[in-house]
Amino acid sequence: MKRFIYIFIMLLWMISYATAQESLPCRGTATTVLNVRSGPGTSYARVGQLSRGQEVNVIQKSRNNWVQIEFGSQRGYAYSKYLKFSPLPQKANSPPAKSSSGSSSWSFWSVVWNIITWGLGIYLGLVVLYWLLKILIISYFIVSACLTFTFRLLSLPFFFLNALQRYLAKPWFIFFKKNRFSNATNENLRFIFYFLQFPFYVLLFPLRIVNAVFFNLLVHCSFEMFNYVMEVILPSEDKEGHDDFIRWILFLPYRIIKYVVWHGSLTIIESAIWTVIEVFLPTLTLFHGTSNDAAESIVACPNRGSYRGRDVGIWRVGGGNYAGNGIYFAPARSTARHYSAGAIIVCRVTLGSTLDLGMAPYHVYYQCGKPNALEATRWGLENNYVTGEWWRPDEGWWEYCMYDWQNRYNYSWRIRPLYVIDLDSGYIQRIPGGMCHWLFRKMVIMDLLNSMLGD
Repeated sequence: MKRFIYIFIMLLWMISYATAQESLPCRGTATTVLNVRSGPGTSYARVGQLSRGQEVNVIQKSRNNWVQIEFGSQRGYAYSKYLKFSPLPQKANSPPAKSSSGSSSWSFWSVVWNIITWGLGIYLGLVVLYWLLKILIISYFIVSACLTFTFRLLSLPFFFLNALQRYLAKPWFIFFKKNRFSNATNENLRFIFYFLQFPFYVLLFPLRIVNAVFFNLLVHCSFEMFNYVMEVILPSEDKEGHDDFIRWILFLPYRIIKYVVWHGSLTIIESAIWTVIEVFLPTLTLFHGTSNDAAESIVACPNRGSYRGRDVGIWRVGGGNYAGNGIYFAPARSTARHYSAGAIIVCRVTLGSTLDLGMAPYHVYYQCGKPNALEATRWGLENNYVTGEWWRPDEGWWEYCMYDWQNRYNYSWRIRPLYVIDLDSGYIQRIPGGMCHWLFRKMVIMDLLNSMLGD
């Protein structure tokens, strides 16, 4: 509150000082030989001339830095740049007390009145902003609910197209939920189906364009812009105005430039690049169940926003690993909910070369369903598979495991979070400071280069 009072007094002082500077009439001294015109501009006729050092009375300001002056018995206009201003000298023969004190009294009370008027205006403006901020805090939950509901309705056709892309890319995979054949037969099947994928890859080109544009440019950009706007209205960082009204006011322009302009532009550029990549590299929208804190840690930026948890901005391999060691994704939201502890991360995942475990060697398939199926990871990576696709018979659903042999932190370029769902509220979860720009992270770029170079 003390800071508010100090700033308020400073503003009043600045206003009163500016008001005093504007007081007219005053005295003007010509700094050079100066023409006097009939109007405020050089296009008007010259009606006189001032010699250097000649004094005149300045009556009022005009446009374009011209002032009206009184010299002798005439009036005209002169350019203010060549006049030096000073207060009018008090006349010696003027009636002392009454007119002088009346004029001084009038000037003093006019300044006081200006100070009070401006002060009340500023105070009322700050009060309005304060209550507007309170209203925005309450309306945040209403906006989140409306945004989530609208998105669910509009996205239904596109989630159907996403599922259609998955099924049509390898329509035979639904017949290999279980490993029924010998190792030799499975090897032949893997060889045959590897080449059968190419016609479907070509045919699905338009569908990949639609899905990439919708999920990257529309969905991800929209929710990220929501995060950025919320950082402007309800900042998450203390130094940018969280729970501090004075800082909120002072840092408002900074937050607009930082989040909406800068990070908003980076998000659009990044999403456009991923859109082009996904047109040529088949990518699906998949779900990853986890806790709210873990979800925020995974998608948040290490140096932005209020979240300062461990391992910010990277994926971490969890326990279980029934189909190999790695990061697990589900094509159905209900499956991810089973593994969730409060949140679901919706991602775009470039699966790469995928091992259908129903056609894997039997000793590999046999380990699936048991904790830490290391053989599935080892055999998959040795045979250049990035991901394993497994039908879990005891639960009746499909799972994807992006292999990670070392059980390390995963920073693969193949995983790009779109948004986070808070299961308790059912709304899209706000990410303080916005999500990490995955494409512009050094470790992701290095992983992308290693993939291109075959490392």
